[in-house]
Amino acid sequence: DGSFFDRFTFFSGDDPTHGKVEYVDEDVARAEGLIRERVGKVYIGADLTSKTGRKGRKSVRIESKATWREGLFIVALEHVPTGCGAWPAMWLLGENAEHPWPTWGEYDIIEGVHLNDRVSTSLHTGVGCNQQGAAEHTDFSGRWHMGIDRKSTNCDIGAPGQYGNQGCSQMGPKGSLGASFNANGGGTYAAEWDPKAGYIRTWFWPRGSEPSDVVRGAPDPGAWPEPYSFFRLGEMCPSDHFQNMRLVFDLTFCGDLGTPTFANGCPAQAQRMTC
Repeated sequence: DGSFFDRFTFFSGDDPTHGKVEYVDEDVARAEGLIRERVGKVYIGADLTSKTGRKGRKSVRIESKATWREGLFIVALEHVPTGCGAWPAMWLLGENAEHPWPTWGEYDIIEGVHLNDRVSTSLHTGVGCNQQGAAEHTDFSGRWHMGIDRKSTNCDIGAPGQYGNQGCSQMGPKGSLGASFNANGGGTYAAEWDPKAGYIRTWFWPRGSEPSDVVRGAPDPGAWPEPYSFFRLGEMCPSDHFQNMRLVFDLTFCGDLGTPTFANGCPAQAQRMTC
């Protein structure tokens, strides 16, 4: 009941990921059309028309007032921003004044930059969360992202042989993001965080191919096919790495992920060499 946005706070500080963005409060977001609601649907976006200001393009980052220690999160999306510079994300974040990031973990459910047409799903933790036991083609249908000289199976943000703050990161199927995702009318994501069962699993279905139990509103993950992403919680990664997490939606530009990856495919399209 009530507005979707009543369940969230609007973050309007400097972007912690150093994007070229000016996050605005709810009043500005509504007045400038960056958020909208109609029956059963929500729009969250960035300023598409103005020349960017000193801080960057006006955009939105919202964080849920509720926090979770487990859960099943399902979102149906018709469109996700794409294009050179764009960095949209839906993620879970555990953090407060007494527990600085990444003490209580981060679970990036949906994330991509630039022209990516495969979603990235990642965990970020401190020392002591390793996913070497999670096997491609056995536990999940996606594949590991590569680090500097190895697969990114260590969720520790400072793990050797991986990029800074890469965490453990897997990629989903082609068409799970990007222009092809939008051309298909989007799709549905399901994220299951179950510390008792000992895993964090993520699925994606292109629009029109969702399981009937999801369509009915009675989801049964046990009946679904293999997830594209799977992380094991247990001896190698105790579940207490992930606690009291809130849900975040945001759209930033360039930043810590987009800037170093811009050279891969964007200079020709953007007609510039840097993000």
